[in-house]
Amino acid sequence: MDLPRRERFFGKLLRGTLPLLVWAAHFSGCYVLVAFECSPAGFAPGHPQRLPLVVMTLVALAACAALGWRARRTLGGGDEHTALLDWAAAGTAVLAFVGIAWTSVPLWFVDSCG
Repeated sequence: MDLPRRERFFGKLLRGTLPLLVWAAHFSGCYVLVAFECSPAGFAPGHPQRLPLVVMTLVALAACAALGWRARRTLGGGDEHTALLDWAAAGTAVLAFVGIAWTSVPLWFVDSCG
């Protein structure tokens, strides 16, 4: 006899908000990296390096796309019994993907720290 799988509260919370946490981590990481690079003690004072910013952005976009793809599979067979959590997971994945793309735009135009 199989017991039903019980989901815990924090597991559900994480499932619905993980894309937003990826967005927050990307935002924080990129701006901390630029601030560190532009400080006098930074490893490249005078101008921020774009390659780490590009890598961080691509990793964050890929993570949100994967989370969105997983949520889309859940919604693919959706009917009136599809849970709100499934819709929230898909919606936050789309929101976070657009947010990461939008908040990374200023990083492409940073050419100097001054």
